[in-house]
Amino acid sequence: MKTTVAEYLATRGLPANWRYASPFGRIAAETYRSIYRREPRKAFRFINGKFRRVMAYRASERHVLDTAWDIYPRCANPSAVPTPRRTVDRIDRVLNDYVSNDAMRWSPSNQPLTRHP
Repeated sequence: MKTTVAEYLATRGLPANWRYASPFGRIAAETYRSIYRREPRKAFRFINGKFRRVMAYRASERHVLDTAWDIYPRCANPSAVPTPRRTVDRIDRVLNDYVSNDAMRWSPSNQPLTRHP
């Protein structure tokens, strides 16, 4: 039996239509690719009136979803909503890494690139 991200989230007590399910699924797929060096399997599920192909994991691959659960920050506190002030502070920090006072003399920093959650 294959397990999808929505089914996994339901076993963890979250609704299947949790607003961060898609980014969580991307983290799970990246984790699977890094471990197995291939694409995750797919399954058809009936979503919003249509059959759609979604990533699916075997029971023996559940550790991939557990690892993604540990990695993804929204899973630590799924009901937490970022405050506007914290969001603006984070955006300012990211922009300061890429924008200098003189845009014509911009040079990339040595810091690793960050991803959107």
